[in-house]
Amino acid sequence: MNAIFKNPDRRSADERWPQEGLRWVMEPRKDAPGLDGLLSWAYDAGASRIAFTTGHPVWIRVHGTNYQVTEHSLDEMEIASIANHLYGADGTARLQGGRAFDVAYSISRTRLDRLRFRLNATPIRSSRSHAANIVLRPIPELPPSLEQQRVEPGILDAFRPREGMVIVSGATGSGKSTLIAGFTMAKLLDPRGNHNINEGAAPVEYMLDRVKSPSSTITQTEIPRDLPTFEDFIIGCMRREPTDIIVGECRDGPTMTSAVQAAISGHVLTTTIHAADVPLTMQRIASLCPPDERDNVISQVAQSLRLIINQRLAISTDGRRTALREFLVFDSKLRTRFQQTNPSEWPALTRQAVDEQGQPYAAAIRRALEEGRITADVAALEMKELA
Repeated sequence: MNAIFKNPDRRSADERWPQEGLRWVMEPRKDAPGLDGLLSWAYDAGASRIAFTTGHPVWIRVHGTNYQVTEHSLDEMEIASIANHLYGADGTARLQGGRAFDVAYSISRTRLDRLRFRLNATPIRSSRSHAANIVLRPIPELPPSLEQQRVEPGILDAFRPREGMVIVSGATGSGKSTLIAGFTMAKLLDPRGNHNINEGAAPVEYMLDRVKSPSSTITQTEIPRDLPTFEDFIIGCMRREPTDIIVGECRDGPTMTSAVQAAISGHVLTTTIHAADVPLTMQRIASLCPPDERDNVISQVAQSLRLIINQRLAISTDGRRTALREFLVFDSKLRTRFQQTNPSEWPALTRQAVDEQGQPYAAAIRRALEEGRITADVAALEMKELA
């Protein structure tokens, strides 16, 4: 990490981007010296988030702390040129029409040094007309291994079921996609894996088609560039005989219904959901089941669940962030209990099951403290959040 960002309590002019003044975009889709220069600098500084907003300076986030890195505020024309460079000629028109976009963006610094970013551009309300917020999040070339992510033995024993659903939940930026990518790498590198993996994401973060697997294959589809919806992706997967299907996010009823159908049809379906803990993940799953098919889909969900992991990040002793995880493995006995329980009671049943046979957050916090990954003050703060 760049030394100037090590102490968030001491701000200085050195935190500013040193090349401010470069033109953001010279020629859309071809040459963006200012944009690429700032992104490269922020990547080297360890930024997890780079934000461009109409009428505001550029801000970056380094290990949970925000820094303003330009003096200059971006005007409408600059935001428009950045949007058109990142998305295409109709990027600005899309935002002005009230539509967001999620894509990936890459920079080639040298023949062997390539940076990739996940980006979201969203129209926002502002005193200015046609305001937008564009956020880019760096993507490492390959995900850290499960060992590097300090994944618990209980998860390692359960993330490769023969069939059914594996769900990773948490807030935006909590490392859900990185954890799933770690699972995928473990499958690809297993000499006896024999997996055929189809991934659909918005966007695809880790490009894993270059990984030389001894026994497995992977194809990756970007939503909505390659296919319009996750539902379309899942339906197509069912015709390609995969062993594993990865859905970037279950965010609506049709996606959830299709995902459950895939999970009960002999596939491993891995996906993400936005929720604050494992019980709330179960509540969110139930809420995504379409009302007109609710009873049937709810029953199929209870039948198909194999593992739910909820993840959040805490400040670690090295000034970075470390993962804390709550998780629950669903054995046949537990799945039967859920099938026999009204979905309105699922959160309470889940909390009891997590405490009795899973790993609650309190145990994860104690473990991280014992391993020296977090300080006593951070542990106390995380425990207070649970309360």
